[in-house]
Parts: sequence; C-alpha cells; structure tokens
Amino acid sequence: MIAQLALAMLLVTALTGCGQGPSVASTPLAGEATAVAVADVRDDISAAATPVVAAVQETTAEVVLPAMVGVQEAIQHAAPPTASSLREPIVSPPAVALIVRWEVGSPSLYARRYESPIWPGGASGVTWGIGYDGGHQTRQQIGLDWSAHDAVSRLQGTAGITGGAARPVVSQLRDVRVSFDLATDVFGAASLPRYHASARRAFGPDGFDVLPADAQGALVSLVYNRGASMVGPGRTEMRSIRDVCILGSDVHCIAGQIRLMCRLWRGTNLEAGLCGRREEEAGLAERAR
Repeated sequence: MIAQLALAMLLVTALTGCGQGPSVASTPLAGEATAVAVADVRDDISAAATPVVAAVQETTAEVVLPAMVGVQEAIQHAAPPTASSLREPIVSPPAVALIVRWEVGSPSLYARRYESPIWPGGASGVTWGIGYDGGHQTRQQIGLDWSAHDAVSRLQGTAGITGGAARPVVSQLRDVRVSFDLATDVFGAASLPRYHASARRAFGPDGFDVLPADAQGALVSLVYNRGASMVGPGRTEMRSIRDVCILGSDVHCIAGQIRLMCRLWRGTNLEAGLCGRREEEAGLAERAR
C-alpha cells in the first residue's frame, strides 16, 4: 500500500511538471532469498529459449507472437511467476511521467478514452490500463497482474492474440472498465519492474546500471513501447545502443540512436506519435546527469 501511494504521488507530481530535479543512477532492490532463487531459475530457462524466440521475432506478428506466448507459458509452468519474484526497480520520475503521458495522456483523458480495453492497431494485442498489452502476455501473467479486477478471467482470454485478430476481441470487452487507480497500481507493481528488468537484460546490466537514472528511464520507455528484441533490420539502432553507446556510458550517443529510429515510421500515420515519443526519450537521455 505504501508503494502504491508513493507511485500515485509520483505520477501526480510528474504529470503536473513538478519533481524535475536531477536524479541519481538507480539499482534494482534485492528480493528475498526464495524470490531470488525462483527468479534465477526463470532466467536460466528464459536464456535457453531466447535464441529460438529471437530468430523469429521479426516475422508476422499474428503467427509468431502466439508461439512466443506459448514458450512463456511453458517457462512459467516450470517456474511460476510471483509478485515477490520481481525485483522492484526505481525508475526516475521524469521517465515514469513520459511513459504515462505517451500511453494514456492524463487521468482525465484516461477516463474518457482508455477505461475500456482498446486495440491500438499494428502488431499490438488488446490493451488496457497504462499500455498493458494482453496479447504479449500469458494467461498466467495476466491473472497474477490483474487478480484484483473482477473480470480478470475475461482479460486472460486476450493472451497471445495480436494484430488483426485482436480487433474483434475488443468488442467482447466493451463492458469491462479498468479504473485509473487500478491501472497505476498494476503499472507500478508489475509493468515498470518487468520492463526495467527487460531493458536491463537487453542492453546489458553492467553498462545499464552505471547510466544516469534518466538515461535508464529513457531506455525503459523505449522497451515499453518497442519491446527488447535486437533482431532484424528494424533493430539496428537498438544494437548500436547496446554495443557502442552503453559501453562508453555515452548518453548523447544513446539519444542520437533513439532519434535515428524515426526512419522506421517516416511517411506513415505513426510518424507523429512514435517520432514524438522518440524525441522525448532522446531528450531525457541526453539531459541525464
């Protein structure tokens, strides 16, 4: 409860333009011994599955992503996820505000547009809360993250459904409402720790951990929006950040590579939104101290 109240206060402060002072580098908090052991087992199994998953990530989402979710289901069956097994990171307030702003805008906009699940289009699945994409989750993970919601079993039905196949599913969930309070609870307790850990693994913990907090946060936002894959021509800049920029703790290099990603959406109806978000992430990274 204390953590949830702290996150709520952070969101209010950040979204109203306050709390923008300099931040320090963050490190994940250690969990209890049992939780760490479970997490280590899951990491070992995930590492074994990663080459198989990565090899197909750039192909058709509607075919590949359900298979990836199937792999995740198998991993979670072997080592079930628990709330305590997620090491809760500290993500800088400006980065939290950036993610929330680009995902849902503000509490009032959320109430008008996002209280019910939507399909954002493209390779996304049914999405609700603060950018929570059910299509990229397993039934088990959705059940854990959204156990407090009365319609959790219906939300679990979105697992692994992405792309055009997700559109008709949204119409079946029009009566489902997700309050902003619950959305922020799940964002703070589940989404942020998971995407922080994903970004840290993707870019390499040794280099990631010594970056300033806002630079880390920019990369968390990037992974929150684009995922952590390093495979294929669409991920050239991601690999450059990992292999060049982070090795030298060069925040200007990170910012430059984030901006270069705009090539992927130039001339499409996604350009304004995604290039705008990349620009804010780049600015956050290059101002980091």
